Amino acid sequence: MLSKKIGIDLGTSTVLVYVKGEGVVVNEPALMATDGKGGRVLAIGRAASQLVGRGGKARTVRPVRDGNGVDYGVAGAMLQHLIGRIVGRQRIFRPDVMLSVGPMVTGVERRAVLEATMRAGAKTAYLIDKPMAAAIGAKVAVSSTDGIVVVNLGAGSTEMALIVLGEIVAIQSIPTGGDALDRAIEASLARTRGVRLKPGDAERLKLEVGSAITPVNEASIELNGDRDASGAPLRVSSSEVQAAMREPLEAIVAGLQRLLAQVPEARRTAVNRNGLVLSGGGAQLPGMGQFLTARVGIPARVASDPQSCVAVGTGMALDNLQVVRRGQHYIT
Repeated sequence: MLSKKIGIDLGTSTVLVYVKGEGVVVNEPALMATDGKGGRVLAIGRAASQLVGRGGKARTVRPVRDGNGVDYGVAGAMLQHLIGRIVGRQRIFRPDVMLSVGPMVTGVERRAVLEATMRAGAKTAYLIDKPMAAAIGAKVAVSSTDGIVVVNLGAGSTEMALIVLGEIVAIQSIPTGGDALDRAIEASLARTRGVRLKPGDAERLKLEVGSAITPVNEASIELNGDRDASGAPLRVSSSEVQAAMREPLEAIVAGLQRLLAQVPEARRTAVNRNGLVLSGGGAQLPGMGQFLTARVGIPARVASDPQSCVAVGTGMALDNLQVVRRGQHYIT
C-alpha cells in the first residue's frame, strides 16, 4: 500500500504524529512562530521554540487552547507542515489521516478541522475523540469491553469517558491539566516563599520532585539563580510541591466523580472490575494512579507510554474504522 496512514494528536502543548509501520515520528511542541504581523510562518514545533528563544520580532501561536478551543488557521498551517514532512514532495499517493480532538469540540468545529486536514493534503480525513483514541492506544479491546473509564490527563485539560462496547456512554472534560499544576506550584511558592519562578521552573519541580501522593522519601531540588525572600538559594521540597498541586488534583477528582455518577447501574460492576486507564503526560506524575484509586475507590492503571498512546491509538483506529464511523465525523 503506497498511501501512508497517519494519526495526529494535536494537543495544547505537544503534537505527536504516528505513522503506521513506523511508530511515533514527531513529538514536538505544538507551537508555530510567525512574523510580527502573523502573516508568514517562520517555523513550527521545536524550531519555533528555538527561534522565539533567540529574541527578535517573531511571535508564537498555538493551534489548541485549553484542550478544546481550536484556532483553525494555525491548525491548518501546522497540519500542512506535518503532512508535508511525512509524505515529502511525492503527493500522488495522499495519506489517510486521523486526528484526535477534545470531546467538547462542537460539530461545526469538527467540520472545520476536517476541512483543514483535507486542505493540508489528506486523501481521507477522520476525527476521533481523545479518550477513545487513548483507550485504543492503551490496548483496550474497546469493541468488547463491557465498561471501562479512560482518563486522559493533557496539558490544558483532562478528558474522561466511560466506554462500553465501543461507544462513549458518558463524558466529562475539565479545563485542568498539567499547565494548571504548574500554575499552582508558581502561585504557592509566590505566596509561601515570596518568589517568582522563572519560566519552566514550575514544570521542572513537578517532573523532578512532584507527586500526587505524600512522598515516601522526601527529596528537594535547588533552582539555579532563584532566591527566597531572605536572599538564600531557593531549595524546594517534594512535600511543598505535592501540597501546592492539591487544589488542581482535587478538581480532577471532582470531574471523575461527576463522570462516575453517570455510570448506569448495569455497568457499575464492570467499571469496578475493569477500572480506570490513565493516559496523557499528566499520567506520568508519580502516584497519580494511587491517588485516584484512593479518592474514588476504583483501581487505576497507567497506560504503557501514556504520553504517546493517544497518537498511537489515533493511528491504530485507521485499521478499525467501524469504531470511528459510529458517531464520528469524516470526509473522503
